[in-house]
Amino acid sequence: MMMMMMKMMMMLQMILLLTECVLASSYQSNSTVECERPDPARTKKVIAGESLYLPCPNLACEMGTENTSYYWFKNINRSFPLEPIGTEESERVHYHRFALYIFWLTLNDTGRYITRWWYDEDNCIEFETVVVVHEKLNSEVFYRKLEEETPSLIKCPAECDYRLATFIWYKNFSLIPNQEFVKDLRIRNSSKESEGIYTCVCTWEHNGIKYNSSGSRRLIGKEKSLIFPPKFRLPVNNSIVITDVGAELILQCSVLFGSKVCQMCSIHWERNNTRMSEMDGYMEKNRTKDGTIESFLNITKVSESDLRSEFRCRAQDSYKVIFVSVTLKRRVSVCPVILACLCTFLLVLVLGRIVKWFSLDLMLFLRKIVFKLNRKEDGKLYDAYVIYQRNNLDEKTGQTMSDFIDGSLVTVLERYYGFKLFIHGRDDLPGEDNMNLIETKIQLSRRLIIILTPETSTSSPAAYDLQVGLHEALVQGETGVILIQLGQMQDYTHLPLGLQHLLSKSSPLVWRAGESSPSSRFWKRVRYRMPVASSHQRSGANNRSLECQRLPV
Repeated sequence: MMMMMMKMMMMLQMILLLTECVLASSYQSNSTVECERPDPARTKKVIAGESLYLPCPNLACEMGTENTSYYWFKNINRSFPLEPIGTEESERVHYHRFALYIFWLTLNDTGRYITRWWYDEDNCIEFETVVVVHEKLNSEVFYRKLEEETPSLIKCPAECDYRLATFIWYKNFSLIPNQEFVKDLRIRNSSKESEGIYTCVCTWEHNGIKYNSSGSRRLIGKEKSLIFPPKFRLPVNNSIVITDVGAELILQCSVLFGSKVCQMCSIHWERNNTRMSEMDGYMEKNRTKDGTIESFLNITKVSESDLRSEFRCRAQDSYKVIFVSVTLKRRVSVCPVILACLCTFLLVLVLGRIVKWFSLDLMLFLRKIVFKLNRKEDGKLYDAYVIYQRNNLDEKTGQTMSDFIDGSLVTVLERYYGFKLFIHGRDDLPGEDNMNLIETKIQLSRRLIIILTPETSTSSPAAYDLQVGLHEALVQGETGVILIQLGQMQDYTHLPLGLQHLLSKSSPLVWRAGESSPSSRFWKRVRYRMPVASSHQRSGANNRSLECQRLPV
């Protein structure tokens, strides 16, 4: 009896198989029908070594009627023809009606899998699933990311939804105990510590053989939204905006409402308590970003009435309404400012020129006062020692030298201003030791006045005082030097190196013939470089002031 029943079951299975083959051949033979594709292709990421249970990607496809037929194909690349997949359950890759089975996945199983569902004899629908096999678990295989404020449920992959299975759960690849029969993992009291990678490994059975499938999800908790009273970032209350009549102007208002903008939060501009969006010539645009709402008011052409109006930015949420006020002010013309600056500049320039012109007179006047207050005897006998070339001069240069020494120099410095000078050839006595006299007189002098001519040199017999004076000024550094040039010189290469060094540090004072007035700028510059004349010398000079009044100006 048992044998009879088994034979009948086998015959029934064969009849069903033959019926399916006949139906399949009838559907496949109708090659003129092009299947519809209502849904876009989906992607399935799996790990090598596991097994895949892939049902038809459409729920209606899974619930087919008796006249429904299914065919599965694999396509490695769109340039290759479709490869039909068989139905033999002994094969590693096969399908049974609406479900595709791939056991012990390999990297070669990566490709496009096509499901054709013939829901009647002349109509079919086609679905495409892209299966990507990874060698090991990595960030690309994560089933999905959960970004919720309070996630409470993590589901196992779809392979385990259609059959009895056992489950193992991992967090960050560490076993979660006591979750062997839990298909959906619940997370209670979600917090920052709940974040991580959750992996579900399910073991399911097919034809007496057990297979494994897994899926991973990264849990990322979102920050909870914070709602607090609106706070103005721009503009500052009672601020003033400078503009021109007829110009275009954009006013910006920015209000912070929280990490998420609430449903009832809004801002807008008003002019004299009237909303700007209702007026011509004004355009308002809003935008929202990171809990902040910004409103930009574009005034096409600023009018006189705008300058007399009050502009307000109004912000409100579910509980509060606040305002900030802005007024427009006409830009002040820059012409008066420029004119005032120009006048000030010219005044400063004129004053500077006046100060520069009278600076010598001022310095000479102040020096007298300072000398009287801080007068100290230095043991010197002469205010200046005059060094000049007395021999080997041509007639014209000799006459110029004579006019300057005997005329202007003595008259102005000695007779008018009371300086005491030592002039060689005038103040030395006959029969004195010339060298000893020169050294002594130079040491007793406060300044050295060196007269420069185109023929000045140290080769002259009367140039010993020049050598001693340069040694005293350059080596000892105790005596100041005043360089006076008679006439014009193209260069100073003919002069001794000591004089060239002094000229590189200070330009000479150039005297022109006939410049004998004591109030001339030349003699003021000479007096500025001379020491202050002593009081007894000044009294002697006053007795000769009448004579100087007849000097040529």
